[in-house]
Parts: sequence; structure tokens; C-alpha cells
Amino acid sequence: MTTLLPLALAFELLALLTRWQPLSVASGSMLMLFFLWHWRSLMPYPRRLGLVTLALLGYWLASGAAEPAQAARMLSSAAYYAAFIGALGLMHCLVRRLHQLSELHRLLLSGPRAWLYPAYLASTFAISSIVSFGMLNLVCGSLDRHLNRGHYSDTQRREGQRGVMVVALRGFALVPLLAPTSVAVAILTRELPGLSWSMLLPYGALGGLCLLLVGWPAENRRLQQLCDRSPPDHSDGPAAPAGFGGLLVGSLIGILLIAVLAATTWLSATQAAMLLVPLAVVLILLWQGTGLRQVAREVSDTLVGMRNETFIFASSALLAGLVAALLPVHHLAAHLGATPLALFGLGSLGALGVMLLALLGVAPIISLNLCAALLAQLASQGVDVMQPAVALLFGFSLAMLLSPYGPSALLLARHAQLSPWRIAFGWNGRFVLGVLGPLLLLPLLA
Repeated sequence: MTTLLPLALAFELLALLTRWQPLSVASGSMLMLFFLWHWRSLMPYPRRLGLVTLALLGYWLASGAAEPAQAARMLSSAAYYAAFIGALGLMHCLVRRLHQLSELHRLLLSGPRAWLYPAYLASTFAISSIVSFGMLNLVCGSLDRHLNRGHYSDTQRREGQRGVMVVALRGFALVPLLAPTSVAVAILTRELPGLSWSMLLPYGALGGLCLLLVGWPAENRRLQQLCDRSPPDHSDGPAAPAGFGGLLVGSLIGILLIAVLAATTWLSATQAAMLLVPLAVVLILLWQGTGLRQVAREVSDTLVGMRNETFIFASSALLAGLVAALLPVHHLAAHLGATPLALFGLGSLGALGVMLLALLGVAPIISLNLCAALLAQLASQGVDVMQPAVALLFGFSLAMLLSPYGPSALLLARHAQLSPWRIAFGWNGRFVLGVLGPLLLLPLLA
């Protein structure tokens, strides 16, 4: 039954290429069979989300409002988001072979002291735009090795560790604002067909600039604690810098190729990434001498290892479709279209709602999916939803910083041996308050 997951991914990618929905529906059906068979292997949070989704699905079916076309769209959405996380997650097959990442901190800390924060922010953004949460594992693991090799005082170690982890989390929070591989961009551009990554990018860039300028002074001082007694250079000449530089250049080239494919075909930037990443991974593994059978096994094992994340993405899409079917809001279109400030208020309310639900333990992807599904109803009535879409993008980014229940906060808390609440509020609370005002006002430019 494990072959169902890679097969579902292949069917959805074929559906993107051919624009034939039955392939996508078949992919969604395979996902349902796979997760029914592997239900007990899922973690508690995905199982709870699945039970809520099943309960709502049962209510929708019993209400008599269910239609085959709606069911097909929901299955197609579930398959799309599952394929998104699966396709991009295949980059882990390559990252585990990049041993140069162990020299990440030595290379960054050897740069100009005044520019440590921007250097870390850009580097962690570039890596996380490809490997998502895997970046935090890479940064934290290599940081432990770096600190153990140096001669740091307790204060330097504590402050430097906090600085690196905070900047890594903020680099990760830049992904929704800037990268076409972001799940937030994937959700908004799929649910709101008139929207594209290139349209969101200018506002995301302004938001990213806010995150850079507000955090620079305080965190740069903490990062400088690690410059005073750096460990000796035990690397083998220029191989490590070249390898790390190659990773950053490769990330930028990948984003450029995604943009070119999106500009020259019917594919969106997200869909282009979903097709290019698996293709690049397979070709590079074959080029490195890995046998075809071993490549297939590694791809399958990687996808099965990500089943919890895949289930959350697919279930969130299905839940959002059910909420939109049961909670029509299109009758609000006339009022919102006649009052521009109402759209601004709607966007601000949505952004704050995503953040508040994240504080209560609801994954931001779930609340963003719900908001985007409701916005899609307004867009179908001719309402310009650019303002609330930009606001939701900012809310999603800040929710990643502020949620004590998210995988990023839990991972950092485990490495720092602190409470996740300390990570979310003690380390990021004041920063979020500092950028919240400007980020809520930026959608007015849309």
C-alpha cells in the first residue's frame, strides 16, 4: 500500500501537465485509501484533524446539499496540496548529501560583523525555500557542532544560540512572503485564480524589508557574540565555501527557472515548482550514479516519511472545501464591493484570525485554507480580493513566528531546551508587535 502515495503524486503531476481533472480525482482517491490503511501510523494532531474533517464530511453528506462536482473539486484540492508538499519535500533526497552545510555558521560568521543578521536571514530563507522545516534541523544541528568546537563563555553561547535560532525562524517566515515554493502562495493562487506569485511578490518584498529592518539591531548584537571566539577552520580548503555558495546559487537559479516556466506556460509559479523540483531531484540523483531502482526506493521512502505533513495538507484542503460549501458568504459581495475600507477590515480581521488561531493550536495552513476558500466565493462575485489576500499572507508569516504549537517552535524549543511559549513570546513577541502595525497597513497599497 505504500506505493499509493508516490503513485498519487505522479497522477497529480500528470493532471497539472494535461489539465485533465479525472487524474486529479484519481490521485485524491489514492490518498484516501493510503491514509485509511495507514491511519494508526499518523501522529495525534493529524488524526484529530482527520476526525474533525470526517465529522464535517458526514454532516455535508447528510444535509443533502452534496453534489458530485463539488466532491470532485474537493478531492482534486486535497490531491493538489498533498502533491505540493510531497513534490517539494523530495529536496530532502539531495540535502542529506550536502555535507558542506555543516560549515554554514563558520562561513556566515566570517563575514562583516555589521551584516551578520542580513546574511543569516538571506541564507536561511534560501535554504528553507527549498527544504522547508528541514532548514531548522540543519541550522540547529550544525550550530551545536559549531558551539562545541569553539571556546565560548556561557553568556556568548546563550546569546549566540538565541540569535541564530531567532534569525533562522525569521528566515523561514520570509518564505511565504517571497518564495514561489511557499504553501501560502500555493493556497492563495489556487483558490483565487486571478492571483499570481508575481502579483504578491512586491508586497511580500516590502513585508520582508520590515522584518529585516526591525530585527537587525537587536539580533545582530547577539550574533556578534559568536564572532569573538570562532572555532579554527578545519575545512578542506575552498570546497566548503564553494559548496555552500553553490547551494545558494542553485536556489536562486531554481527560483528563476520556476519564474520563467510560469511566465511562458499556463502553469502558475507554484505548479512550475511542483513539476521542476521532482524532475531536478531524480535527474541529479541519476547523474550522481544512483541506480534507477534505488532512486525510486528513496523517493518512495521520503514521501512515506512525510505522511503526517501530507495528511495535514490534504485534510486542510478538504476541510476548507467543506466549510465553504456549508457557509456561503457570497451574499456579502455587494456590501464589500461598495465599501473599499470594508475589504481592508476583512483582510486585517483574517490576518489577526490566522495569528490568534495559531496561538490556540490551529495550524496556520488550516486557517489560511479556510479564509482562502471563503475569499474565493467573494472573488467569484467580482470582488477584488487583492487586499485581503496580501493581509492573509502577512498574517500567515507572523503566525509562523508566534505559534507555540507549530513544528518550528517545538523544534527550536527542543534544541534550546526551553518552553515553546518562551520561543514564541519571549523571543518573538516584541518583534511581532513591532512589525504588526506596518504589515497590517501595507495591504492598503494593493
